[in-house]
Amino acid sequence: MLVHRKENMANKLAGETSPYLRQHQDNPVDWHPWSDSAILKAQAEGRPIFLSIGYSACHWCHVMAHESFEDPAIAALLNENFICIKVDREERPDLDDIYMQAVQLLTGQGGWPMSVFLTPALEPFYGGTYFPPEPRYGMPSFRQVLLGVAHAWNHSRQDILSSAEKLTGAIKAQFVVEPQDSGSIEWTGILDALHLSYDWQSGGWGSAPKFPPAMLLDLLSQLAWRGESRARKMLEHLLDRMAMGGMYDLVGGGFHRYSVDEQWFIPHFEKMLYDNALLAQAYLHGFAVTGNPRFGQVAQQTLEFIQQELTDPQGGFFASLDADTPQGEGRFYAWNYADLQSMFSPDEFSILERLLSIQPEGNFQHQLNILRFRDPLQTMAEKSGASTQELLSQLAPVLYLLKSTRAERQTPARDTKIILSWNALAVRALISAGHLMGRQDFIDSARNAVEFILSEMISSSGKLYRIWHEGRASQPGTLSDYAGLILALHALYEVDFSPETYQLMANLYEQLRLRFTPEEGLYYDSAADVEHLLVRPKTLQDNAVPSGNALAAHVHWLFWNYEAQKHDRAILEAMLAAVADQAQRYPQHFGYWLKVFDLDSQNITQIALATEKDFPSLSPFLAVYRRKYHPYSVITANIPQQDQEIRLPSLLAGKPAVNGQPTAYVCQRFSCQAPTMDSRDFAAQISKP
Repeated sequence: MLVHRKENMANKLAGETSPYLRQHQDNPVDWHPWSDSAILKAQAEGRPIFLSIGYSACHWCHVMAHESFEDPAIAALLNENFICIKVDREERPDLDDIYMQAVQLLTGQGGWPMSVFLTPALEPFYGGTYFPPEPRYGMPSFRQVLLGVAHAWNHSRQDILSSAEKLTGAIKAQFVVEPQDSGSIEWTGILDALHLSYDWQSGGWGSAPKFPPAMLLDLLSQLAWRGESRARKMLEHLLDRMAMGGMYDLVGGGFHRYSVDEQWFIPHFEKMLYDNALLAQAYLHGFAVTGNPRFGQVAQQTLEFIQQELTDPQGGFFASLDADTPQGEGRFYAWNYADLQSMFSPDEFSILERLLSIQPEGNFQHQLNILRFRDPLQTMAEKSGASTQELLSQLAPVLYLLKSTRAERQTPARDTKIILSWNALAVRALISAGHLMGRQDFIDSARNAVEFILSEMISSSGKLYRIWHEGRASQPGTLSDYAGLILALHALYEVDFSPETYQLMANLYEQLRLRFTPEEGLYYDSAADVEHLLVRPKTLQDNAVPSGNALAAHVHWLFWNYEAQKHDRAILEAMLAAVADQAQRYPQHFGYWLKVFDLDSQNITQIALATEKDFPSLSPFLAVYRRKYHPYSVITANIPQQDQEIRLPSLLAGKPAVNGQPTAYVCQRFSCQAPTMDSRDFAAQISKP
């Protein structure tokens, strides 16, 4: 039973910006946010801290909240014995990384909700993830855990402090980067490993649960573009299998978080902005490399889902949609067979039943059906004698009616906080799709998001905020936020080559280097002025999103190709050397890093456009450039400007408009071919390897 507290009994989360924290503001638990006051209170009273970390779209976070945090008896135990702190992992990924290391060292696994017990000095000594209200699943009840920890703190405190000190040392060791001699990658070995372990039945790597490897897919697109046949086969197979439905929402577009089975069929139903931004980019580049129109369609529908379901009226993008509705997890997306029959004419229903895997007894819980193609589209097309596009056209009106009907259901809750680095990923995907698919609305959405960030998420001193919600910006920007915004601004720069945009990129680049100072080859994830950190984390591998250091390496690569500055080159080489060994051994966890390694291993085409006329005079060159995928290129343009003091890329130096006409310079390693004023010559020059 839910426990409702009176308005004046709300705990200390009521004023927080995080919707996840505010979901807990009426718990009988005396929650504090992570703050000076909570930490000082623990230190003054000599009480341990119970730290609970989760996020708004987390199903098991909600389960533990209902079972335990809304229980007055459990709350009394917590309030009597602990200082209770709630953290939204999406707001504070640094805290999440630190204490996830503790839970993994203690238990061998991690996840959310994360439940960690700390000394007043913030050193962890016990932890886990979800704890049930009664003993089950081989786990003690949460009540037993609380009583046991409280007893140990009161009667064996010295032992706890000693073990906490040792555990803290082990955590700090996890963030130490050993120096490496070389930053080289042996690509044959990586492709051998990926190909050998690939699941050619269902697609992907590993067993259930399966998470979509968006960054690895983008790497495969790059490798396929330059002729790696095995990369292309894995790319096409996995993109096809994930788009069959289930984890991909055939009705409304967009991807769920992951698949609980090996076939990408039964999803864990939350929808995250970062997944959809990264997967839209992966499908877009897959379309550009293979020409498969289905991949382009999935990319566009995924971005349309972001536009329709995750866009704030002011321009930014929301964080996620929940997995749950009051009817249960996934009920918004699942269908009763008899209801489907009643919705359609016999002919329409025959199309639905012929193409999609639906059953009278259901293929999911409670006799419900998750919609998925019966077989791969190409297989069904070959059997029916129709093209895949013809099959999709037959299904389109059926899916449209399903979407209209579903819109009348109670929709999943939306986490309406805006996270800077996730927005940056969406901006990049939207602009790429805008160019490749000719969708100006995508570019407009991206521009609106950037304008929102620049207006609402930068302090008067120029520092970035990570979070914005309901008119308030909060939380210090992380390495991912700074590097991500630079890359998003670069995507926007390629729209109109605004010198002001490039100047802002350069300013943020300088801040990144100062605030997240690289040591041992890599940057810290948190800025130097962030307080109350047990250790400044330095994360190497990609997780659900690219690591901040991988994004920062991409930024260094970008500025090296624009500016040819030796310090950019030196830091990039040190970063790549620091992770090369692990990236070689564990390629599935270093997809974005390997993308940067690959970029740095190739002869990059550096394009400089110049004109003395207006921006549209460059359109013939840009039309040639934008209609294809150019992973191994950077482009800039010198157009007339009023403020001659604004910084321009050094790549433009000494490259005037010849005879006053729009001119293109195509270079590699800063050595240029003859300038051309003809777009056909330009197309030939940039097509050369």
